[in-house]
Amino acid sequence: MAYFQSSLSRLREYLSTPSHTSTFTKTGEVTPEEFVAAGDYLVYKFPTWSWAAAAPLKKVAYLPDDKQYLVLRNAPCHSRVDDTFSSWNPGEPKGEGEDEWEDNAPPGEQNPLPKVKTVDESGVEEEAEDDDDDEDEDIPDEEEDDDEAIIKETPKAKTGRGLKAPLRTYNLYITYSLYYRVPRFYLSGHDGTTRMPLEPPTVMFEDIAPDYREKTVTIEEFPPMDGGVMMASVHPCRHAEVMKRIFESMARRREREEWHEIAPASVEEAGTEEDSDDGGLRVDQYLVVFVKVIAGVVPGVELDYTMGI
Repeated sequence: MAYFQSSLSRLREYLSTPSHTSTFTKTGEVTPEEFVAAGDYLVYKFPTWSWAAAAPLKKVAYLPDDKQYLVLRNAPCHSRVDDTFSSWNPGEPKGEGEDEWEDNAPPGEQNPLPKVKTVDESGVEEEAEDDDDDEDEDIPDEEEDDDEAIIKETPKAKTGRGLKAPLRTYNLYITYSLYYRVPRFYLSGHDGTTRMPLEPPTVMFEDIAPDYREKTVTIEEFPPMDGGVMMASVHPCRHAEVMKRIFESMARRREREEWHEIAPASVEEAGTEEDSDDGGLRVDQYLVVFVKVIAGVVPGVELDYTMGI
């Protein structure tokens, strides 16, 4: 099954042609150039991520030779994820017609960010607690003044459950899917003591949220490397849809905040200012948001996103 899926993915990528027309605000898709720009921004914000070159016969012409994929090495994973863990997938509605990222509060009020579940080093499932009263104290003054900032620190609370287990480390990879025109995430697990790859690869499902095991996450070959290296991969078929929903909701929330802060004297004045602003969201911030989404798939792995959106 894994071989068939890998072969099908390679065929789709081979038959696809790159698009150089930006449509990320309308479709959630990105061009190869936008993927590189977003990767540069991710590396700048979080230096544990870096660019890497593909094997000579595996490199693709639509990406620079030295920027074929992104990698974060040796991310620790101190606990397994049990079957009771319920992950939060950003952009997925809580119920019919209700968006986790949507600010549905009345004018002049603001809904709190949705609570995100993770797993701490002791194997305990955590849920971010409401902390509105102390928000101004937690956020440095220089961050408040940054109009382009889209990420803020996320508070934590020790609740829930998890499974304490021997240390594992993961290498995390982000490639570009030419067929789906979005980033694609891969991860490769290793024993924390011997540094040997986890065998069989399906053992990695113990560190993946139950909602995704063998559904949207499958074991497939990592295309940029020689030797048929098998990794766990999040299938990208819904990435564009989820990213589009997140960006739209974040933009609407930012617009509401700016509306109440500016308080224009007339609708015409508001329109003049809004026409030149898309809510402060840029395509180069795409992968910062994407990594936050992936954190819900592998909650026990310490991804270097470290800040809540």
